[in-house]
Parts: sequence; C-alpha cells; structure tokens
Amino acid sequence: MSNARTLKQVQSAVQRRKFLRVGSTTAVIYLVAIIYFSPILYMFLSGFKTEFQAVSPRLFFIPTLKTFVRVLSDPSMWGYVRNSVLQVVLGTIVCLALGIPAAFALIFGRFKKKGTSNKIYLWFITTILLPPVAVIIPLYTWFQAFNLIKTPFGLLIAYIGFHTPIVVWMLHSFFEDVPTEIMEASGIDGCSRLQQLVLIAIPLVRTGIVSAGLLVAVFIWNEFFLAFNLTGITTATLPVYMARFREQQGMFVAQLSASSTIAVLPAIILGWMTQKSLVKGLTLGAVKG
Repeated sequence: MSNARTLKQVQSAVQRRKFLRVGSTTAVIYLVAIIYFSPILYMFLSGFKTEFQAVSPRLFFIPTLKTFVRVLSDPSMWGYVRNSVLQVVLGTIVCLALGIPAAFALIFGRFKKKGTSNKIYLWFITTILLPPVAVIIPLYTWFQAFNLIKTPFGLLIAYIGFHTPIVVWMLHSFFEDVPTEIMEASGIDGCSRLQQLVLIAIPLVRTGIVSAGLLVAVFIWNEFFLAFNLTGITTATLPVYMARFREQQGMFVAQLSASSTIAVLPAIILGWMTQKSLVKGLTLGAVKG
C-alpha cells in the first residue's frame, strides 16, 4: 500500500509539474502575442476616436464613426486605392509569370557550364537582400532618363524587379522536390518543356505558387519607399496617401489610424482566407529549402 501511494504521489507530482510547465508556457505565449498585437489594437481603437481623444488617449471612451466617415468621404483616397490595387494585381501576375518559369529552369534546365544554375540562384538570393534605399539614386536617374517618373508603369517595373526574386526563391525549393523521374517519363512521352511546366510542374507546386503570390501581393500593397519617391499625386499608392496626415500643423492621429485600419483590412482578410495554403507553403518551403 505504501508503494502504491508513493507511485500515485509521484504520478500526481509529475502531472502538476507538466500542468505548470504547459500553463506557464501558454501564459508567456499569450503575453507575447498581446504585446505584439497591442500597436494594431491601439491603431484600431484610435480610428473610432476624435482627434482630441486620440491626442489624449484614455482607456475608456465613447466610440464614434466620424473619423472613418471623414476618411472614406475623401474622394482622393479612392484614387490612391485604385493605384494600389492596380500595382498589386499587375505586379503579382507579372512576378509569377516571370518567377515560375525561372525557378523551373534553374532546376530542370540544361546549362553549358556546371554550377551555372547555383550561381544564378545565388544572384536571386542576394537581390532579395538588397534594400531599396541602396539603389534609389541610380533608379531615379534611369527612370528620369526614360520618362518613367510619376507614371504607374515605372513603379510597376520597380516592383517587378524587387519581388520576382522572392518568387524564384520560394518556388526553387518546391520545384526541387518534384521527382526528376516524372519529368524524364513525360519527356519520353513527347512533352515539351512548356508542357512539362504547365501540365506537370505547376499543379504539383500550386501550394508554393499561392504562398509566393500572397507574399508578393502583401509586400506591394504595403510598400511605401519606392512609391513615395517614384510617383506623383495621380499615381501614388495608399501608403503615400496615409503619409499626408502628418503635416506641419501636427499629426492627425485619428485619421491616420482610421486610414491605416482600412489599409490593413484587405491583407488581413486575404491572409485569413488563405492561411492554410500560406502556412503550408511557407513551412514546406522552409523544410525543403
């Protein structure tokens, strides 16, 4: 009996320690999540305040829709939204159209010199690490020479150049996981390289394509630096519009918070709708890469 009681006590002690360990870990995770999410929550709540309430923040306040109505009633805002949507849609489509065959060629293409594929892939990786501020001066000079400043087409070229390497980087590991035997068998059956890409490779890596497209879309939607320096009033995107709320007279916190909330909603909704494909694509790419 004493041995049985001792065994039960040991089991009870182990369970208590496990409960405390899991509970403390969960509490720390929730605490970190709250701290991380607090700026977004503060921005969301500030959008329902007046400018006076936003300048002197309080925990309890009477919410109002006046700030959102004022921001949404601004006719110029919808021009910026239209420009952002145009850049996101066209930029994502072109980046995928260029990045998918490029990543496919790096895996299944034939090069004269051995190691050429790895060198090209390394070049794509180093391009991702290049910050836009490092090339803004030559980029601005070239765009000015070709009359691309303050044009939507010029900004689109910049976005394609900066985000196509991201597509190549993400899809490289997915194409690398496609069995070569399938490609060899399809080649024997008479499939061309284009048919192998469209009919075989793309369906097998569609999860990675969705993930890459989502990342590129979010990056273009949130991008500010290039849009601020390469566009004008009629071609600027939504992040440039939000910068107007900081003026010499001061910062309009409530209006900035309301416009920021409107700006992040599409990305949040899109990410929520496709979170399974996004998480699966990112994790598979990380494991395989």
